Amino acid sequence: MGEEKIVTWLDGKILFIESYATQANWVQCKVVLTYGGIWLMYGSNKKGIPLAAIASLGREVPKKQLGTSVTDYIAVTYVLENKETTVAITGQPEQLKKLKKYIMFLQLNKKPVYVLHPAKVGGVIKDGVAWAQGLLNIVWTPGGAADKLVIQRKEGNVEIQMNNIEMVQIESSNIGGKVQQIANIKHSDGENTYNTFILSGIQNSLVEYINDHLREQGVISSHASDSATDSSSDAAIAETEEEILVALYSGVSALEVPTFMEEMDVDQVEKIYDKLISYGLVELVRLRKDVELTPKGRNMVNKKMQT
Repeated sequence: MGEEKIVTWLDGKILFIESYATQANWVQCKVVLTYGGIWLMYGSNKKGIPLAAIASLGREVPKKQLGTSVTDYIAVTYVLENKETTVAITGQPEQLKKLKKYIMFLQLNKKPVYVLHPAKVGGVIKDGVAWAQGLLNIVWTPGGAADKLVIQRKEGNVEIQMNNIEMVQIESSNIGGKVQQIANIKHSDGENTYNTFILSGIQNSLVEYINDHLREQGVISSHASDSATDSSSDAAIAETEEEILVALYSGVSALEVPTFMEEMDVDQVEKIYDKLISYGLVELVRLRKDVELTPKGRNMVNKKMQT
């Protein structure tokens, strides 16, 4: 790694994770991210980690290895000379968040991928769609937040607004007679729901990048689980409320729900709408309590339907 333009940096501490260490030996360190990778400068040492050598980012480290005083950190696992090493970095939470976001951005942006779009429309497999080569771009707003994913391809660009993503996960798919891991991104445009499949060597980082965004938006909790009650407020969803969410997900108009729900009048349904709005699962469209699912609400129904 030669001298390169600095992307971001932080003053903090680092810990090289050793399985048999009896205590955590954190040392002061200046962490500098460039377009080529990460520089760790501690004491008289200066260690470079090329971006291409990073195998994973954010891996959980057992608390006993971190010590009792560290709560905010990111773990970077890298491979150099056939040796895998994990280093934990701690510092100011906002600086850590920024460092992780920029590392993943550099890992993902302008990278070649294969894309299948739309793989599904409304949950139904789309016939006649073939995998195509593309180039992944992450478009940022001037304020410094990820705005959308753009996959450039000959057949036309695929654009996925980050705020329209409901969920993303790694799946196994048979491609050309070989089982491969793909990223399955479920997103909507207000009228239809689509699934876009992406195959590359970076799908794990892509999934983590998107999930970090969904956590920031409150679509999934900071401790996401497979529970259908998963939300930033840990709201317990009653059976009747679930039925209304599923009805909305299925295309039933919010104004038609009182007719759809037996033994419930309009006032009862609107009280439930108020609760779902407070949970962040639906949003108000018109004053007559005409609501539609938010990405957070669709994410919860997706998880419920998978159980």
